[in-house]
Amino acid sequence: MTEHDALLAAVCAEPDEDTPRLAYADFLEENGEPDRAAFVRAQVELARLEPWEPFAVECRWRRPDWVTGEPFRPTLPRLVGPSVEWHPMAFRRGLGWYVNVRSLIAWEQLGPDVLSRAPVGEMQLWSAATLDDWYRFADSAVVSRLRRVHFANNPIEPLRALRQQPRACGLTDVFFHRASGAGMPLVVEELLDAPLGRVLRGLHFHIGYESLEDLIDALNGGAPGLERLTLGTMGLTAYHAEVLMGGPAVTGLRQLDLRNNPLGSRGVGQVLDRLPAGLRSLGLAGTGATGYGLEALADCGRTAGLRHLDLSHNPFTPRSARTLARSPYLTGLRALGLNGCRIGERELYHFVRGKFWPGLVELDLRNNPVPPAGLAHLLAAPVPENLVALVLSAERVGSDMRAELRRKYGERVVFAAA
Repeated sequence: MTEHDALLAAVCAEPDEDTPRLAYADFLEENGEPDRAAFVRAQVELARLEPWEPFAVECRWRRPDWVTGEPFRPTLPRLVGPSVEWHPMAFRRGLGWYVNVRSLIAWEQLGPDVLSRAPVGEMQLWSAATLDDWYRFADSAVVSRLRRVHFANNPIEPLRALRQQPRACGLTDVFFHRASGAGMPLVVEELLDAPLGRVLRGLHFHIGYESLEDLIDALNGGAPGLERLTLGTMGLTAYHAEVLMGGPAVTGLRQLDLRNNPLGSRGVGQVLDRLPAGLRSLGLAGTGATGYGLEALADCGRTAGLRHLDLSHNPFTPRSARTLARSPYLTGLRALGLNGCRIGERELYHFVRGKFWPGLVELDLRNNPVPPAGLAHLLAAPVPENLVALVLSAERVGSDMRAELRRKYGERVVFAAA
């Protein structure tokens, strides 16, 4: 076995440890691969950080290759697509991590070799397999390494095999990409009642309108240990928000994402009335958080711990911008998402004078009709000390104004493509 192979084997043997990976990075640098060594070290550091920390924001907007690993995809073990293929976000902590599996039979053939050369810890699974296939998968070596599992469609049979399997108890997050179907509440109830459900820290539901009330009841009946919860495009209304936020499922959350639900101002108010004290990240993109909802957000003392707030695709008015900017509770914000919020000159006037402005690390202003007079407010404002990314849509800013913003903000200003 070569030194390279021995170091890689050490990483695969201890996939949760950073020390073998950093030793591997040292080897790469000493053997003529400094760029790849820097990539491994950067991704190890990224995995330790919250997404609003300066280095994480820098990588996301100015060093995207360190996030995606695109230049290093040729170093991944070869797979047989499309039955088994590396996900577009294949890398984590510098090595192959995320695999799409459409055929369990193909994975059974490839798995042992892949696991000897890549510390796979995340999979997207498709349900075109028999229950016996899933039981075999649940008993395989990869399951003890998995930390995140995505179910691309029907999760009933794979979860039946996984939920009682001791090997699966290293999982931290489960994603349901099609959370529709009348049987989803029972799936969640059985999952949370099993050994696997008691160790999970994140549940993420996307696109599902059926039996929503029963799903929320299932969450509140058995998910007190959750730290991360996503209910995206699920049809949540103000009534559903009241039931969800009134139960134990949310009490320990640090991250809550309710994007693209018709909550309206009343529903946003229901969320804020019972916001968990430890919450650090709140996603309210596309929820109809206008008028009263934004004023309630500004007046909510429970938001004092927030570091990340996404209000994208909620239309602002000058009044709501002024109210939010004056909030004494949002001064801890580090990342604020205002993508597509109809922000113009008057709204931006208030934001750059906001109490949260000095502490921002990231401000996303893409897809807003900000006129030159509004951009002039950015030129007149003091530059926040830790600002890393002030993000604007490239096509909405003329060349002269771009040059002026560059002179003011340097590399902190990012002109993003549409």
